[in-house]
Amino acid sequence: MSDTQLTLRVWRDEDERVAALQNRMQGRLSGLITSIGGLNKPLRSPRMFVEGADLTGVHLWQNRPAPKAGFYHIGGFGFLPFESRIRVLGETLERYAGYAVVREGRLPIMMASHAELVERGEPVIDSTALTFFDAAQLSREHFPYQPFDPNVVMGWVRVPSLLDHTEAWVPAQQFLLGYMTADTEPWLISAVTTGTAAHTVPDAALRGGLYELIQLDTAIGHWYGNTESVLIEPDERLAALKGFLEQHYTSTVAPEFHYLPNPDLPGFTVACLLRSPNGAVPAISCGLGSGASLERAMYRALLETVGVHALAGWSLLEGAIEPTVGAEEERLAGMFDLESNVGYYASQDGARLVEKRFAQHIRMPASELPADDTRSPREIVRSVVGAFRSTGKRLYWADLTTTDIRQLGFTVMRVWSPDTLSLPLPSAPPAAHPRFADYGGFVNPLPHPYP
Repeated sequence: MSDTQLTLRVWRDEDERVAALQNRMQGRLSGLITSIGGLNKPLRSPRMFVEGADLTGVHLWQNRPAPKAGFYHIGGFGFLPFESRIRVLGETLERYAGYAVVREGRLPIMMASHAELVERGEPVIDSTALTFFDAAQLSREHFPYQPFDPNVVMGWVRVPSLLDHTEAWVPAQQFLLGYMTADTEPWLISAVTTGTAAHTVPDAALRGGLYELIQLDTAIGHWYGNTESVLIEPDERLAALKGFLEQHYTSTVAPEFHYLPNPDLPGFTVACLLRSPNGAVPAISCGLGSGASLERAMYRALLETVGVHALAGWSLLEGAIEPTVGAEEERLAGMFDLESNVGYYASQDGARLVEKRFAQHIRMPASELPADDTRSPREIVRSVVGAFRSTGKRLYWADLTTTDIRQLGFTVMRVWSPDTLSLPLPSAPPAAHPRFADYGGFVNPLPHPYP
């Protein structure tokens, strides 16, 4: 009789796994998600799944009123149910972690002025990294931010560097999404989830956060700067994506992909433009994707563009019900949320501005673009971190995984750099940020089109 032991392994398909995860995360009273739902696809468009969710009551931790539905911008898009649903659940974990880690107190906040920290010899980031806006911006009526003052008390959090064994005090309002500024604390710039990623594999979560950091740096640098994009000409390198697009899109509504080169950081950042035919609205939608593979980055950009298309349609509908008051110049100067800009650029007038910006491009076959990075997540992380180090950029991180997130089998990683550009409010780009010098300067003041 053989001594060989047989091990039984039970495999579940993707839909079953995501359904099991959703059952653990969703609940009106005790879930991380209180509700989840989808939008019907537009007539004659490809079959797509566009879903959104509402986060549990993290506002109660801050003694704030309940926000409107969709406030946390949790969305998922896909051509298969699993694709959209797992993205919704993943984004929920990212948003929740940003608030829960503040509630836990795992990253303690110290209240002090920058001058005090410098005088005590604390490792605080230098003041040059805390000036974001020029005088003209700060003097505008209703501009939401205030200038940095080294003598004013602020909240600081001490975080480790990914480049070495050092740590630094950085503004809590930039690093922690759930941090509430004190009444006397100046609001320097909005915290965003840029650089936060959830995954079942910690190395993959860190990789995702790093690529998102680079993606937004690249896209924002391109939009407000003076660099050219590369219009990607599909060839044999994109065989799988070409077949997919031919199956789902006609030649008259085929998406257009632009590779956005980063001045000195690796990976692919791709912008996808999707136009509606025959003067229909939304006239144009823009989405972003990134990663180590060109084809995967393009597919991710397509998925986000489809989601933006749905959001733009809803924004246009709301605009028709509640007409926007004010001249065009006032509208463009007052987009201080990440929804009104999407609706505006879906209009015919807005679409022309997007077309004008992306008209600055060269054409290149996909096979002539940089090669894919096929290494393991850990090796990619080391390479990206090395690029930050070799170009003199600072890079900080934190593991935001809470006990309940870990019990779900996920890790949430957060990376942040004062030397790259994050997603700003559309009418409040950080025009004084020195990073724009690497993109040909800050030359385009128009609000960006990204959600």
